[in-house]
Amino acid sequence: MALSALMHGPADQFRLLVLACVQEMLDTFPPEVANALSETYQLIEDYRAEARRVLAPKDEKSAWQMISDHCAFHHPDWPMQRLSQLGLGPLHAHVLISLAMVEEDATLALLFEPEAGQLTLGGLTARWRGATGIDAPELVRVALQDLVECGLVTSLGTGCSRNDRGFAIADPVADLLLGLVPRGAGMDFVDAAMLADARLWVAPAKDSPCPDIASEYLATEKAGIILIRGAAHNGRKTFAQMAAHMAGRNLLCISQDSLTTPENLRIALALAVLSNAALLCEIDSSPGETVRLPLPHFTNVVPLMLICNERTSVEPNRPITLRSIRLPMPDQVARLSHWKQGGFGGKQAARHAEDWILTSGNIRRASACTPIAEDKTRDGTAIRLAMRDLRDARLDALASPVDLDREPTKLFLDREGDEEIQSLILRCKHRERLARAQGSAGVRALLSGASGTGKTLAARHVAWQLGKDLYRIDLSATVNKYIGETEKALERALSAAEELDIVLLLDEGDALMARRTDVGTSNDRYANLETNFLLQRIESFGGILLVTSNDAERIDQAFSRRMDASIILRPPDQVRREAILHSHLGDDAEVSDALIRDIACRCALTGGQIRNVALHAQLLALDSTSLLSDSALRQAIEREYRKTGTPCPLRSERTLAAVR
Repeated sequence: MALSALMHGPADQFRLLVLACVQEMLDTFPPEVANALSETYQLIEDYRAEARRVLAPKDEKSAWQMISDHCAFHHPDWPMQRLSQLGLGPLHAHVLISLAMVEEDATLALLFEPEAGQLTLGGLTARWRGATGIDAPELVRVALQDLVECGLVTSLGTGCSRNDRGFAIADPVADLLLGLVPRGAGMDFVDAAMLADARLWVAPAKDSPCPDIASEYLATEKAGIILIRGAAHNGRKTFAQMAAHMAGRNLLCISQDSLTTPENLRIALALAVLSNAALLCEIDSSPGETVRLPLPHFTNVVPLMLICNERTSVEPNRPITLRSIRLPMPDQVARLSHWKQGGFGGKQAARHAEDWILTSGNIRRASACTPIAEDKTRDGTAIRLAMRDLRDARLDALASPVDLDREPTKLFLDREGDEEIQSLILRCKHRERLARAQGSAGVRALLSGASGTGKTLAARHVAWQLGKDLYRIDLSATVNKYIGETEKALERALSAAEELDIVLLLDEGDALMARRTDVGTSNDRYANLETNFLLQRIESFGGILLVTSNDAERIDQAFSRRMDASIILRPPDQVRREAILHSHLGDDAEVSDALIRDIACRCALTGGQIRNVALHAQLLALDSTSLLSDSALRQAIEREYRKTGTPCPLRSERTLAAVR
C-alpha cells in the first residue's frame, strides 16, 4: 500500500515509525528470541504482522528510511521532520520514537528491557548502538543527552548506576507526536487557523505599526526576540496573534514562570520548533526590574514574542536579535472604530470615543456590558459602571474609590480659585487635542491649601464634571520600607489609571513629593529613589492626576515645574462662610439669621470645620427629637473651638439678644 494513502497526519507518521522501529528491532534479534516474544505477547505479534503488511521495503531501503524520505518531501512541517532544526538526526529520532512508543504501549518495553518497565540508558544503548552502521554505543549516550538538553526527554533520577538510569519523553512532546494538542503546566497551544485575522486590525494611530511588520520578522530564519510594548489591554496579544496568523505559524503561549525557568523554557522552545509555532509570553515587570532569560542553544531557530510595558528590561543570557514594537494608546479615530465594532451606533460611538480615552481592549470589554448598550443618556453613567467592573487587582489593592455615586456638595471658592478649577476641567476635557502639540495627554494638577479648605472636595468636583470615577491612592498600601517596592506599587496604580481613564487622587502628596535630601553617605543613595521615580513617571503619565497638599512649600520644585496647574485653595471669607453654613444646615433648620451672620463674621473657620459644626448640630437636634436650633448650633461651634484649644469668639446669647 502506498505511504501517501497511509499517512494523513502526524499521528499516522508516528504509528508507521513505531511499526518500523518494532520491525527493525525484531530483525536484529536471533530468530528464536523474536519468535518467542511474538508467541508470548500477542501485541508484539500484531505489531510484527502489521509491519510486514504495510511496510514492504523497496530499493533496499529500510522501512524507517522510506517513511522519513516520504515525509521530508510531502510533509516537511510535521514534528518528526522538524527535528533537524534542533540539530538532531536519525539516531535522535530512533531514540525519541522508542521512548514515545513505550509511553503509548508499555508492552513494547520488552523489546528493550528483559523485565519491561521504563527505558534505561543501558537498554537504549544495547538496541541502537549499531543504528548508524557502526558499533558506537557512545553515540546513543550523546543522542540521549542532546534530547535532554532540548527538553524533549527527561531523566528520571540519578540514584542508580549510569546504565540503569531511566528516561522518559516529555508529555507535551508525546502529545505532539500523536497529533494531539500539546498540553502542559503554564502553556497554551493555539492552532494558526484559530488565530485572529489581520484584516480586522484597527491601527491605534496613523503611523503605528501593523501586524505585517511582525509577521515579516516571524518569517525569517532567525527572528530572535520581538518585544511588543504598550499598555495592558491595548491589543498587544491580538497584534501577536495576527502576526503569527499572517506568517502561517501556530502560537504557543507560556507563563512568565515558564519563561524564566530553564527547564520549562527549553521544552517550550522545543515544542515551538516541532509544531512550527511562535512562542508568546506576557511579562509583568516593575520599574527597575530586569527579566533574565535562560535561553538554550537553539533559541535562534524559533521566534519569541514578549508582551511587556514601556519600561520592561529584558536580558538574554546569550547574544540574540532584539526587536521592539510599540503600540500607542488608540487615538479618537481608532476608538471610534472599536466602539462601532462593539455594536454602537454612529452618534453614540462618536460620543464615547471623544469622552473616554480607553485602551482598545477595555473598549471591547466595556462594549460587551449590557448597561452600556441600554444607556441613552449623555452623562456616561453606564460607562463608569462598566469601568468599575473592568478594574483589576492593581487598582483595588492600591487605591480606593471616593464617593463614586454621590454628587459632591457645592464648592464655595473665591473668584480666582473657581476660575482655576474651571480651567483645569477644560484642560482635562481637551487634553487629547492639546497632546498633539505638547506630546502627552496627561494632566497633572496640584491643589494646595490649609486643612479643610476643600482640596478633596475640589478633586471630587473635577471628576464629577468630567463624568469619571475618582480613586484615592492608599499611601499605607503604597509606601513600603523595602527599597524599590514603593515605586512598583505606584507604577501599578498609575498604569491602571491610564488604562481605565479614571481620575487619580494623590492625597497628602507631600509625603511622596518632599524635597530631595543631600547625599552625604553611601546609605543616603537610596533616599531619593522614590522622588526621582515619581518625577519621571508623572511626566510620562497619560491620565489625570490630582495631588493635594497642606504645605506646598514641602514639595520638591521639580514637581511644581511638571504640574500643568497649581491651584491654591484659600480659607473662605465672611461671605463664603455664611454661604457654606447655609448650605450645610439646609432649609429645615430653625436657626436665626443673626446667629449665622455672627458665626460667619467672628468664627474664621474653614469649610471643613463648618461642615463638622453643621453635622454635630444636626446630631444634637436628632438626639433631642427637635429641629436644629440656635442652641444646638452654638454648642457645636463651641465644641469645634475646644478641639482646636482656642476660645470661642461668639457673643453670648444675652449679648446677641440685646443686638436683636
